[in-house]
Amino acid sequence: MLAGKQTWVGPTILAAIAVLVVGGLGARYLRIHQMRVDDAKAWAIEGPPCPQITEAELLAAPRGLRRSDYGEVSFERSKGEMECATIFVDGGRGDASYPVCQFDRPSDLRVRTARGEWRFRPGPGRPATVSTRDGVARCVLATARAPA
Repeated sequence: MLAGKQTWVGPTILAAIAVLVVGGLGARYLRIHQMRVDDAKAWAIEGPPCPQITEAELLAAPRGLRRSDYGEVSFERSKGEMECATIFVDGGRGDASYPVCQFDRPSDLRVRTARGEWRFRPGPGRPATVSTRDGVARCVLATARAPA
């Protein structure tokens, strides 16, 4: 009888460990999923579109551009600071992602992705947010918070 009870101890312990591991992984997945959804909401900035400018207008400005790369996107700004995040498509539920960056006072912006180049002039002291979903830059005159 004692030998029969011992044969169940090992499988029972392994089953309990498996339940704990799977449960822990499931809880972690749900936390990450909720963080992605929350980030997508927080970075979904709406506002009027930034004025677009030509390359000649950008180069005529009396200030140079500072370049920062985020993921596979190049962001150039004439001044100010930027803060970026990786946002997942479908409101944070999808697997594909894209960069979104906020600028506190960029004056001029140039954004380069694999799909092209865009130039914007938010203007001196005006905050802007640029998203690059599907490799297309979209700039709005608003931010959720000032970049650090």
